[in-house]
Amino acid sequence: MTVEWGKIVRSINWTLLFSLINFGLLLYLLKRLLFVPAIEFLDRRREQIAARIESAKRSESEAQALVSTREEELSTARDRAESIVSAARREAEAILASSKDAAKTEAAKILSDGKHRLEQERDRMIQDLREAYAEIAILGAERVLDREIRIDDHRNLLDQLIAEIDEETLRATL
Repeated sequence: MTVEWGKIVRSINWTLLFSLINFGLLLYLLKRLLFVPAIEFLDRRREQIAARIESAKRSESEAQALVSTREEELSTARDRAESIVSAARREAEAILASSKDAAKTEAAKILSDGKHRLEQERDRMIQDLREAYAEIAILGAERVLDREIRIDDHRNLLDQLIAEIDEETLRATL
């Protein structure tokens, strides 16, 4: 087997040259048809992902701001509710105190009215007793004198007896 090195080298050169051209053409076609669209697709995808990440960060910061706002509103609402409850308690205590005062005033008024009526009734009874004593005294005197006294004399005598009967005597007999 004798192989000529020149033929082999020439054959290799042409094969190598065709292979290199084919490889270059393949690289060009792959770059043009596959790599450029793939890189463009990957760039668009990267931009979409970056936009989504940015949107998520913005949404997260908005959510944090909303949470803090809600917490402040909740705290304000709690404070307001506590102030309303304490105001209601104070108002209830004030109403209770005023009701107690009104009840005490009404009780004092009722007691005062009762005492006043009692005194009036006592005075009326004393007056009735004085008149009864006067009539008894006149009847007794009439019998003693055994004569009839005129009505004018009778009234004058009654008035005089009533004036003479003192309250101490009536109280002692009651």
